[in-house]
Amino acid sequence: MYKIQLALKKIFASPVLFVFLFVCFSKVAYTQNSTLEFAEKEFDFGQIEFQDTLSHKFYFKNSSEEEIKILDITTDCACTFSKENSDNQTVLKGDSSFVELMFLPYSYGSFVKIFTVKTDKAGTQTLMLKGELRPALDKERDFKYSLQTMPEVRTKTKYLHFGNVLNRVPITKKFEFYNASKEDLIFTGKMETPKHIQVRFDSSHILKAGELGAIYVIYDPLLKNDFGYLEDSVILFGTQAKQPNKISFKVTSNIEEYFPTLNVEMLEAYPELKIEDDYASLGSHYLKNLEGKDSLEATFVLKNTSNMPLRVHRIIEGYGCKLVTEKTEWNEILPHSNAIIKVVFQTPEDRGNYVRSLTLICNDPRKPIRTLKIKADFR
Repeated sequence: MYKIQLALKKIFASPVLFVFLFVCFSKVAYTQNSTLEFAEKEFDFGQIEFQDTLSHKFYFKNSSEEEIKILDITTDCACTFSKENSDNQTVLKGDSSFVELMFLPYSYGSFVKIFTVKTDKAGTQTLMLKGELRPALDKERDFKYSLQTMPEVRTKTKYLHFGNVLNRVPITKKFEFYNASKEDLIFTGKMETPKHIQVRFDSSHILKAGELGAIYVIYDPLLKNDFGYLEDSVILFGTQAKQPNKISFKVTSNIEEYFPTLNVEMLEAYPELKIEDDYASLGSHYLKNLEGKDSLEATFVLKNTSNMPLRVHRIIEGYGCKLVTEKTEWNEILPHSNAIIKVVFQTPEDRGNYVRSLTLICNDPRKPIRTLKIKADFR
């Protein structure tokens, strides 16, 4: 310990050595404050068609008090590089500039490419390009579904589908059409839509002949006030070759109830559904004895075991079974009460083992979607 103290006294006793150390430490601290401030450090191309070259400019500013030189830009694979003059450039203090980074795609799918920018006084910076490459669009191949009222107008999918939608806020989705005819279709703005659906056009209101066009559909699940898989019809009116015309299509969605993130204590404030037995077996029956009549019936007991009213939004009948209990009897189940639903198992045409099912949608956040099954054997 004494030797260390003596060594420190000798160092600080030398004025020349002290000044040298002060300058060195000051230079290190000063260099650490030298920086290039990038406006962004990653860029997402999103979903784009496959193309030969993708490039993006990353803008930055030298916010230090000295010039900074970009020494090199290294990449994570041979398919990426920086454009000429991006590296080996000197940026004066307070000046702004950019580096242009490029990617040469070689396959479809998602990609993430990393670039490392090395400088003489500002250390290193990491930049990223990412996105998803899709095959180039082929109008004749990809738009294969003709609209019923106007077959020469085609879509990518049979219906304009919104997918799973929470009953929380309206959502907007873009849908493309291909006009395979030789005449422009000019939308008049007149349309027939349910109250929960709105349609917006671009400023031209024109679906040009031989080209793609798009509409924006606004879907409000709260106004729809229903759950499960749903279909709606939309009709858009227009003119083609100065003659009135129209296109009609289906808009579909699968609406689910929105629940916030809940812990165990919060769940106590929500209703809870218990089903006495969600699988009913009707045993074996001789097909000839039924004589084509739907005489087999299954019963399910729904129990609300909570202190809150339970809402059964919807019971969806599967193929081969029919719900016979009126909705008013099971739509709302009071606290600590039961509801009984009866389902007819429709007689099949052939012998064999059959399983029918129903889907129940309720406001129990623990499991809002339930499946009820019925089994029967026909000899």
